[in-house]
Amino acid sequence: MRYLSHIGIVLLLIVLFAACKKQNADPVEMGYRYFPVNTGHWVIYDVDSINYNDFTGTIDSFNFQVKEYVQSAFVDNEGRTSQRLERYVRSTDTAAWVIRDVWFETRTVSCAERVEENIRLVKLIFPVRESQQWNGNTYNTLGEQIYQYETIHTPGAIGNIPLDSTLTVLQKSIYTIIGEDYQKEVYATGIGLVYKKYVSLVKDPVGNITSGIDYSYTLKSYGN
Repeated sequence: MRYLSHIGIVLLLIVLFAACKKQNADPVEMGYRYFPVNTGHWVIYDVDSINYNDFTGTIDSFNFQVKEYVQSAFVDNEGRTSQRLERYVRSTDTAAWVIRDVWFETRTVSCAERVEENIRLVKLIFPVRESQQWNGNTYNTLGEQIYQYETIHTPGAIGNIPLDSTLTVLQKSIYTIIGEDYQKEVYATGIGLVYKKYVSLVKDPVGNITSGIDYSYTLKSYGN
């Protein structure tokens, strides 16, 4: 009986040790750092855009900068803490910033949302898991569009800016003889969006581009 009692004590200690170890373990990496929401956070992007005009037959190229600035926090109509995101544009490094529009964003325990031009999009979902999919248009009327984590927790760099950890969201990838539709966004911890590619082109039967747009956002600088 004494022997069995000792075994019982040992088993109890093992269970208690395992429980304590589990409690002290690092929390699951949810991925919240890929979508910072702190007031004062800002990011500047170099934007390159090519527009194909089927009416005039011309191809127009534009280069400018966009600054996104988390101006303040507020409680939305669902009782959630959200952020007012002010967006500015300028033509060159030395030109004055001019406010272009105001977007809104919300980071919850399960996803990161942005309201862009009055359209609510689900940009990320948490916890971040490789190859995980979701409907980016869950909260709008545009129809289902499946987003997917293409890569996660990958170090990288843009220009001379090192990025500790990045993830890539593939939003759309459709290639046909008469068109291309491609959308991709890359996020980095502590910064947010660092690269965006958007392509929507219409082609004739021999593959010539007749209309559409091809633009990219590339991180230039950021801060708080």
